[in-house]
Amino acid sequence: MPDRMHQVARVEGFELNCPLPDFAGNALRVFNKRSALIVKVVTRGGAVGWGETWAFPATASTFIRSVLAPAILGDDVTNPRAAQAKLLQLVVPDRRGQAHMAVSALDLAFWDAYGRVAERPIHALLGGRLRDKVMAYASGPLLKVGADRYAGFADEIERYAAAGFRGVKIRIGIEARADAKAIRQARAILGEEALLMADLNESSTVRDSVSLMNAVADARLAWIEEPIPHDDLPGYKRLAEMLPLPLAGGESFCGLEAFRDILCAGALDIVQPDLALCGGLTEGMRIAALADAFGVPVAPHVWGTGINVLASLQFAAVLRPRRSSIPFPLLECDMGFNPLRTAIFDPQPDADGFLAVPDGPGLGIDISAESFAEHVTHHWVLE
Repeated sequence: MPDRMHQVARVEGFELNCPLPDFAGNALRVFNKRSALIVKVVTRGGAVGWGETWAFPATASTFIRSVLAPAILGDDVTNPRAAQAKLLQLVVPDRRGQAHMAVSALDLAFWDAYGRVAERPIHALLGGRLRDKVMAYASGPLLKVGADRYAGFADEIERYAAAGFRGVKIRIGIEARADAKAIRQARAILGEEALLMADLNESSTVRDSVSLMNAVADARLAWIEEPIPHDDLPGYKRLAEMLPLPLAGGESFCGLEAFRDILCAGALDIVQPDLALCGGLTEGMRIAALADAFGVPVAPHVWGTGINVLASLQFAAVLRPRRSSIPFPLLECDMGFNPLRTAIFDPQPDADGFLAVPDGPGLGIDISAESFAEHVTHHWVLE
């Protein structure tokens, strides 16, 4: 019989914003602030769970408060799958977009609360971890605004190497010669043994991407990420056939079915679900199982606050190991200025470039709203 003390009594939303020192971004988009939505579920017994989504936080906040949160008041946090199934029934017209992102935040919060009720880490609730540490790679730097988009690039790569990272993913997509120069510069700084990846952030074309990758074959990139718009399935099929190296993507996919379509087409070599967008841990586990069936490794995309980092570490701890020259699973560490992350959890690799998987209840560490209070621009409570 369900325990009444495990039922959701309150849902809170925290809209967060913090300014950046300067405008920066990728080849197509620049921004001057970080933003996210953090949600908190509280049970009748006082157990707390935390979740987040970051792509369109203000919209997600309104949707959760008005549609999703009322539906899960009274639900048992020790059954996250049932809650997610109910929420997905409410978003039938929008299974691959904003609504699914909002569901992600509540799903993560349910899993965290479940772990705190059970006094076990999420990886134990998912069946048990396969590793107690995960190789991390530095993701950055953000590209500057101005005549030299790669200003300060070398200094940032040196910073990542000094911090202990054995892998780095750089942003490119400005212009072929400048991109090639940046790739070779990163390789020279990191050395021959480090993993080096390149993210085009949807800024290129099929032919230009193939041409660039052929031109920098000597740099031995581990993968190329999202060279064209993520929903261009025919384009990704062509790229998969033409590229001389693995093709990664999926950070913008919401729901299992989006991953099904691209995997059935044989159009990705590496899938990168973001737990704060794709549907949460419940959906992430389904995506990982589907990828296993196709023999495709999973490397979770991580952006947003420290909550997404913690959830992704728990997720990576249970992913199936792959026989590959790349030590999957890998965990992405955004290296840009981001107080929304560092206020909650600031990942620091060990001497071998690995992150330990926190072993406390739920997400693994205690989280308090006080840690990010200075960045809250709107707070609501639903009981």
